[in-house]
Amino acid sequence: MMSEFFRQFKAKQSSFLECDRGAFAVEYAFAMPIFLSFILGTFDLAGIFFGTMLLEGGLREAARYGITGDLSPGVSKEERILETINNHGAGYVTVKASELTTLVYDDFDSIGDPEPYVDADGNNAYDVGESFTDLNCNGNWDSDAGFDGAGNGSEVVLYTVEHEKSLITGFLSPIIGSSGTFTLKASVAVRNEPYGGGASC
Repeated sequence: MMSEFFRQFKAKQSSFLECDRGAFAVEYAFAMPIFLSFILGTFDLAGIFFGTMLLEGGLREAARYGITGDLSPGVSKEERILETINNHGAGYVTVKASELTTLVYDDFDSIGDPEPYVDADGNNAYDVGESFTDLNCNGNWDSDAGFDGAGNGSEVVLYTVEHEKSLITGFLSPIIGSSGTFTLKASVAVRNEPYGGGASC
C-alpha cells in the first residue's frame, strides 16, 4: 500500500517537473523590467550624447564666425553667434541668450584669472574695500576678469553654453540631472582675426 503511494507520488512529481506550461509568463515577468530599463535608459543616454554633439558642433561653428569682423546689417554679432548655434541644433537643442556667455581676454593665459588686487590683510582673498585693478571696467572686483562681449580684433574670446534639456523618457531622472532635466555644457576659446582695436573702458 505504502509502496504504491510512493510510486504514484513519484509519477506525479515527475509529470509536474516535466510540465512547462506557464514558463513563458514567468520568464516574461522577470525579463521585461530589465528589458524596459535597458531601452528607456538607452534613449535617455542617447539624447544626452546627441544633444552634446549638436551643442559642441554649433558652438565651434559660432566661434568660427565670431573670429571674423563680419557683421550682418541689423543683427548684432552676439545675435548672429546665438543664431549659428541654434541652426546647428537641428531643432533638438535651442539655446537661449541667457545660457550663452562670451568673455573677452587679452590672451589665452588670462582666461579665468581674477582681477589684480592689494591683499591688505594678507588672507589671500579679496575683501570689500581693498583696492583692485578694474580690468573689465564694471566697477566691481571680479574673480574672472573677462569682458562681456564678442571681442575686437586679436582678442581671445571664451564661448560657454550651459543649456537645460529634458530627458527623453525621464527614466534616468533619479540618477541624472534634476527633476527630469540635465545640463548640456560646452565651451571653446578662440583668438579673433586682427581687425579693429582692442577692448577699453
